[in-house]
Amino acid sequence: MMNTETLILTHLMSFPGQTPAQIANAIGRTRSTVGASLPVMVAVGDIWSDAEARYYTAEPAGEGDEKYIALCDEAYRLQERNLWNPAAHVWHQAQEATLKPGLREKARIKAILCVERAREKDPRPGPDPFCRRGNFR
Repeated sequence: MMNTETLILTHLMSFPGQTPAQIANAIGRTRSTVGASLPVMVAVGDIWSDAEARYYTAEPAGEGDEKYIALCDEAYRLQERNLWNPAAHVWHQAQEATLKPGLREKARIKAILCVERAREKDPRPGPDPFCRRGNFR
């Protein structure tokens, strides 16, 4: 099963220029669920909106995007489970799966965000404040 973001992207690739209500009806999610996802997707460059609040994908669908979309869905599922390093790896694979500069950039940004989240979750330990160096005689 695809997550909301992947459903939105897939729908907008086929039907650009949709309002949030149209998107929600088409993908079978509530208006509030779609409304919560859209600003996040705009912030990371997945989609953009015009002055009439109609949404479009960053790049149109085309040859080879099927593998990219499948990898994105896998990465989102890993992110939902807080598996940040594996998600970053899948985003790197997605970056290599497309030739479109906009989609490659999106995957690169997503991978960086996943690495940052992984560092927050499991930061490297700092120096031990009680550790003394040298001779202890």
